[in-house]
Amino acid sequence: MQNRFSLTLLVLVALTGPISIALAWPQAETPPADESQETAQPVEEESVTVQNDEALGLLRQARSELFKRESIQADLSQRATLGNYRFVSSGKYLAGTGFRTRVEYFVELGDMQGQFLEVCDGQILHTRREISKKQPAAGGETPQIELSRRDIQKILKETQQYLDLSEPQATAAMRAAEIGIGGLPAMLASLERTFIFDEIRYEDEKGTPVAIIQGHWNTAEQDTLQANLGAMMTQVVQFLPDRVLVTFRTEDSFPVRIQYLKQLAQDRKAFRPILTLDFSNIQLDKPIPTRAFSYLAPPGMEERDETAVFIETIKLAAGGSEEAASENNEAP
Repeated sequence: MQNRFSLTLLVLVALTGPISIALAWPQAETPPADESQETAQPVEEESVTVQNDEALGLLRQARSELFKRESIQADLSQRATLGNYRFVSSGKYLAGTGFRTRVEYFVELGDMQGQFLEVCDGQILHTRREISKKQPAAGGETPQIELSRRDIQKILKETQQYLDLSEPQATAAMRAAEIGIGGLPAMLASLERTFIFDEIRYEDEKGTPVAIIQGHWNTAEQDTLQANLGAMMTQVVQFLPDRVLVTFRTEDSFPVRIQYLKQLAQDRKAFRPILTLDFSNIQLDKPIPTRAFSYLAPPGMEERDETAVFIETIKLAAGGSEEAASENNEAP
């Protein structure tokens, strides 16, 4: 049971980036209470494999606009149906200038509860994941806590070495760096890397004009994920989405919903949401107390340093290697 939990967590981290880390526990094999709310509208068939320039442009514009904001405050909620696993969670998203972010959400399911916290003060990004029972046994049970950290200024400094390279390598390096700095820009950068966006449509949702872009797997990224999972792939294939839909407000390009879809076997055009992330009560450019971006690790616990991992990812994204950086540094 614990292995399945850990596997589900691992897959969602790989797919959705720092925000949408799922804390899921097994449920009875029953459909959601309101099945109609869990069935997505039909999407285009996968015959289209090329990138839609307008859709990709909107994704990149949205990411750029997020960096220009003085601040962002929003409520966030997640809903997931992954095989026999179902959960809902809610929390807060805060962002300020200088790469400061705070993402926090809670989830309760059965006798378990979980908390995800990601905080960055502009220098160090800290991540904490905690899972525990609501009512520990008489003897007491220690919560499962995972702590990690990464120095985003080192990550950004590494990226500077590749900005003068040719367009594909420079863009790839920047995208890899944005994944490392956390928050909503990281999620959008991860989506750009993982999916090919082949469709865009414009709609009106409760009086708000929105643009919805649709994507399917980037084959190279899918192959890499499958290779990394190896024999475990057969266990997690049911959790992997086939499509992603990202909804943006047209007035300011803010991403208000990210939804991962699984194709229904009996109908190639029917897809059901397996993970939906919604942002609501969005406030832009309003003051946020500095203390909201402060963090202290629990006494006596060490944080796993992931800085080197992200720096290596940037090197690989930029063409590969230290030779590219070395040649760039030696150029007159």
